[in-house]
Amino acid sequence: MARKAILMVDSHTTKCTSCGKGAHIQDTHHTRLLPGWGTPDPDDRPCGELFVAISTLRLGVTAEDLRDLRPDLPAYAAGDLPAELRGFAR
Repeated sequence: MARKAILMVDSHTTKCTSCGKGAHIQDTHHTRLLPGWGTPDPDDRPCGELFVAISTLRLGVTAEDLRDLRPDLPAYAAGDLPAELRGFAR
């Protein structure tokens, strides 16, 4: 089974749901780390998961807002993930 993750967008960060580390919003797989606050751990590595959707936990951000960021991915507002994707959102 292919490994998958959701690209989670917040106001200032974008993270991979598989490993919880920062991700570049334009990547199809988690192949690059987006550094956050402070000094990143030099041993951190991206997990390589395929992004299958884009979502957010922020209320007020619509699926349309997320589609504007990544028109190639299915987009889901906070709390709207379908059951088959909930297992990828840790």
